[in-house]
Amino acid sequence: MTTKTLVSLEGLGLCEHCGALLSIDDMPGDSIDADWACQSCEKILSHVSFGFELDETKKENTDFKKIKWVGPDGQWVSEKPVKDFDLGDWSVQAEPIQYPFY
Repeated sequence: MTTKTLVSLEGLGLCEHCGALLSIDDMPGDSIDADWACQSCEKILSHVSFGFELDETKKENTDFKKIKWVGPDGQWVSEKPVKDFDLGDWSVQAEPIQYPFY
């Protein structure tokens, strides 16, 4: 039996260039302030790959809102899934993962 990797629904996305499934949890932690590249096509990712769009109701051009999520079938859905699901080698947690800090 293979063990699934726990990932957060909020951190899932689809590459805006090639459509590859992505998880922030798989991105290199040492480059969090740098550009992230898709592991499949190697193109630079933006907020679009993680389901965000610019919030036009805000005065600042730095406010984003989540408009879509990756669903259990690995495709974009417009309603946030409320139940955990498995997707490939991942166990996707619908609620934010609470990491213990000691």
